[in-house]
Amino acid sequence: MFKIKNRRQNLFFNNMKILLNNINYFLKNDFLYLKNVYFCKLFIPKFISILIKNDTLIVENLKRQKCMFNAFISNLNNLILGIKNLWTKKLEISGIGYKISLEKNFLILFVGYSNSIKIIIPDYIKVNINKNSIILLSVYKDKLGVFTEKLTKIKKYDPYKKKGIFLLNKSFTKKSSKKKQ
Repeated sequence: MFKIKNRRQNLFFNNMKILLNNINYFLKNDFLYLKNVYFCKLFIPKFISILIKNDTLIVENLKRQKCMFNAFISNLNNLILGIKNLWTKKLEISGIGYKISLEKNFLILFVGYSNSIKIIIPDYIKVNINKNSIILLSVYKDKLGVFTEKLTKIKKYDPYKKKGIFLLNKSFTKKSSKKKQ
């Protein structure tokens, strides 16, 4: 028997150059702070070094950890895009008697349970409420996704009754029940 060797080359990124136009940035301790209209910060792991030259960030991978480096680069790119245009998620609530209200930094949901549900809104997320829809805005794409997932898990969408909390971009159809005639 012959062993087949894996001939993939190790394709590690050594460094990456990122242009920052019209964005203020500075390094302090282990954080990179970015500011345009909005303000955000990103933790820099120990295996990554950042050099600042003119309007470019040069990000170097010190320990050759490809997956972590790629995750850091994608988070940094998402933050840069989020500073220029906020990330948005639109949720819709459908059901008889389902209501939403906003008090200070609490989102209060009336979704068919005996008591109302209070959710603390993180300071990095802005919430706008229309009649039966919630619009969430944030600089952080990943944290916004986690928060929307938390909201949709409170009352999952029921395709038979067509009610619950769901993302507006997803298309759901009402299923017909399987009753014998």
